Amino acid sequence: MVFGCMVVQRLLVLVRVFSRLPDGVSRVFARSLNAAITPFNIINYYGSCAAALVYNRHRMGAKMDGVIASLQRKLARESDDSLRRGMHFPTRGDPFFKDYMTVEDVYRYPGKHSDFHKRQQT
Repeated sequence: MVFGCMVVQRLLVLVRVFSRLPDGVSRVFARSLNAAITPFNIINYYGSCAAALVYNRHRMGAKMDGVIASLQRKLARESDDSLRRGMHFPTRGDPFFKDYMTVEDVYRYPGKHSDFHKRQQT
């Protein structure tokens, strides 16, 4: 859950940038990431392993508190218009990425991802 929320912080930046560009720019970006899924998956796996060394059980709670507080502050400042901004996403890397996602969808992402893994474990 911590890493999912950390990813959301970065995705929000991407969506804000790409949503201001012509639609085709994010579409090409998403297609490029879909085409590069194998190296992306490798980087994603090893990045998570490395992050787990830094954010171990002793640091994870504090990191989660900070990330959640940051996301809550940002969400409270969002307007309805900003929540509707969006971009195209790569759909091959994550079952919860849709072809087009809004800022609102990105805020919802970690909960959906976490619920999915919780169902896997039960």
